[in-house]
Amino acid sequence: MPTYCQPQTRLDRFCWFVSVHRITVLALIVLITAIFAYGATKIKSEVRIFELMPYDHPYQKLHAKFAEIFGTGGSGVIIALKARQGDIFNTRTLNKLKHMTEEVSLWDEVYRTLTTSIASYTTKVVKTKAKGVIVTESLMFPDIPRTEQEMIELKKNIFSDPSKSGVLVSEDGTAALLITEFKEEVSYKRSLELLQTLREKYSDDQTSVHIVGYPMLMGWVYSLAPQMYMVFGMSIVAIILVLILIFRNFQGMFSPVVNAFILTIWGLGFTGFSGINFNPMLYVLAFLVGSRMIGNSHQIAYRYFEELDASGGDRLAACYETTRTMWIPNLAAVLADVAGFTVLILAKIILMQYLAVIMSFWMATILLTGFLVPAVCSIFPFKVDTSEWKKETCQTDWMARLMIRITNFSISPGTRYVTGGIIVVLAALCLYEMSQLKIGDPETGSSIFYHDHPFNQDTALINERFKASSENLALYYEGEEKSIYDPAVLATFEKFNRYMAAELPDIYKYSSSIIDIGKTLNLTLHDGDPIWYQLYRNEEQLMGLLGYVRTSLGTANLLRFADPTLERAQINLFFSDHTSDNLLRIRDAAYGFFKDNASKTGRGEFLLAGGRIGMEIAVNEEMKRAHLLIDLSVYAAIFLLCSLCFRSMVAGLMLTLPLILANAMCFSYMSLRNIGLSINTLPVAAIGAGLGVDFAIYLYSRCMEEFSKEGADWRNTIMQSICTCGKAIVYTGVTVILPIITWYFFSDMKFQAEVGFFLSIIMGINVILALTLHPLLIYIIKPKFIQRKYSEEQIPSRFHSIGRAAIGG
Repeated sequence: MPTYCQPQTRLDRFCWFVSVHRITVLALIVLITAIFAYGATKIKSEVRIFELMPYDHPYQKLHAKFAEIFGTGGSGVIIALKARQGDIFNTRTLNKLKHMTEEVSLWDEVYRTLTTSIASYTTKVVKTKAKGVIVTESLMFPDIPRTEQEMIELKKNIFSDPSKSGVLVSEDGTAALLITEFKEEVSYKRSLELLQTLREKYSDDQTSVHIVGYPMLMGWVYSLAPQMYMVFGMSIVAIILVLILIFRNFQGMFSPVVNAFILTIWGLGFTGFSGINFNPMLYVLAFLVGSRMIGNSHQIAYRYFEELDASGGDRLAACYETTRTMWIPNLAAVLADVAGFTVLILAKIILMQYLAVIMSFWMATILLTGFLVPAVCSIFPFKVDTSEWKKETCQTDWMARLMIRITNFSISPGTRYVTGGIIVVLAALCLYEMSQLKIGDPETGSSIFYHDHPFNQDTALINERFKASSENLALYYEGEEKSIYDPAVLATFEKFNRYMAAELPDIYKYSSSIIDIGKTLNLTLHDGDPIWYQLYRNEEQLMGLLGYVRTSLGTANLLRFADPTLERAQINLFFSDHTSDNLLRIRDAAYGFFKDNASKTGRGEFLLAGGRIGMEIAVNEEMKRAHLLIDLSVYAAIFLLCSLCFRSMVAGLMLTLPLILANAMCFSYMSLRNIGLSINTLPVAAIGAGLGVDFAIYLYSRCMEEFSKEGADWRNTIMQSICTCGKAIVYTGVTVILPIITWYFFSDMKFQAEVGFFLSIIMGINVILALTLHPLLIYIIKPKFIQRKYSEEQIPSRFHSIGRAAIGG
């Protein structure tokens, strides 16, 4: 080791070694990248519904158990065939409905027994024949009405039956429904192919097809993948243009892009090798991590050109000094980012835990940026004009003067109280608004898309015209064999249904259970006397009635309501939406019913809650639990890591408290924009936490360097740091904000657009805090960790001719 590098720490020796042998190290990194590139080809990318559910929640366990009997409930699809003029009661339209029903029933991807419309075999009507004979026939199977009298009879059978009028056919007769459920293992891409083909086949100048349900929602997300890639491509081009404008040299543009490209391949390769499914809804996170890499690279590239100017154009010296001086702050920033994702493992949702593993590794690779960027910059022999990075002139350009004015306003005796007061007021307002943040979807339809998207338009149409919806709450019963013959079981189902309808009249639509068929049959058996539209209260009579129902429907069709051994049954209640507030109302009303009514009978018990509504409630409850736990864990981890890196608890507090304020501002924005906290937005908030602390870490590290150089003058230390590191912070903000904000203007996905704007807000807030709040804290507190001189900071970095000869330079 050359004598001019004495004294040396292990870090110095490491940085010197990789700098001298940078081409060899880069070759090794390229080789590893090739291996990860192979792994990237093995990535699995599907939306799997079980990965989105909280596996440890009682509702999810209940749902998984009963899904084996009644279907998943979460993969239901509702297809509406609507007449553009007049009603559906004509030969052509009914023929379309018949053929649609037959086609869907034959799909291998759906449960045939759960596929129903007025044209299906399972839809029955009870009729009284001659001599009082009661028969159960299919409503419109196998043939549609051929005569006017048959059409009139069909209308009568539909509109006189509450289980069909407004449910399978709209009350105005202009539309009919086909309801089915996809098997859980079917990919949403395949679901979309089938449903879109069906829509195109049966839509014409006389009829239109409208489709809602979770498989269709996810299918629409898949369909926008090409546009998503286009928007990402535009963002990458914007990043390159911004880098060219900022650095105005090849190395400054090329090194951040190469760094991000290499580390992105590492992240994708790790994902492929791990076998973890990479949910398409999280593609946006991959780009955000890439943007984070660009931002980090920008900071380090900016420092490289400073060191290149200070060393008189010596590329090796600049590489070594940049690697050495940026290693610790880069490590601290990376650890903070990793902490933001690692704590996602606390959420008991498989997708979140997968995300914690993938993103923690991916973020950890950013540590290589401290070497990659200066190494790539230094291997190119192109001459660079570094006058812009001279310490003597760094305070003279327009940006430096603007930043000095902003920072000076923040720390000057006459105005710092104004800055402090503004921040206190903002903090109070944000903490209040943050308390109004919703868990889940605050709006009807899907928050992933805008209101005018076809999916939300179809949802609005079906909700307006039908009692049916894809938002169902299931109440289950489980007991002894044949225990559903106990009159208390169906009586409780019926009472629960009436209670929910009375408590939630604005969102309740209708219910579906064996009760409806039993009451209709009993009415028919008593010559249509309305007083008999009820169930027997005697077990033997009820057994006879339900036995007839079972015989009429057939075992396969009965499985929609009860299992073959008659020990389990369900009632499904349908609601207009699953917005955050309404989910809470539905949950509270359901539990309120069982406060006044027994949840157990002598032979079994009632169990809440299944269906799509039950699953949504489970997710929201887990998100609420995990959100607070994850936030507290992130702040605690960042406090601990920053305290260790700077060897000061004061540093930990100074870095963590502004971060809490910044995140409060971001969550307030979400609340004001009516963006709910969900599986999609929680990881974005984690990235925001990392972005917030990175800027401050780099600023504090620069202050530690400048303090002794500025003669222990706090004002000069802050100003010099702002004009050097602060510039890099602003440029980093611009580099990330401009490309991401394009999502807001060019993406048809509301979620993606809002995330772009949301992250721009996060970045902008943290840039402003780096120029105002953090300088104010440093100036007021005058922390000892900035005054302390680390032994490694006093290592001279002189490269004289003998040393250069020793390495063959």
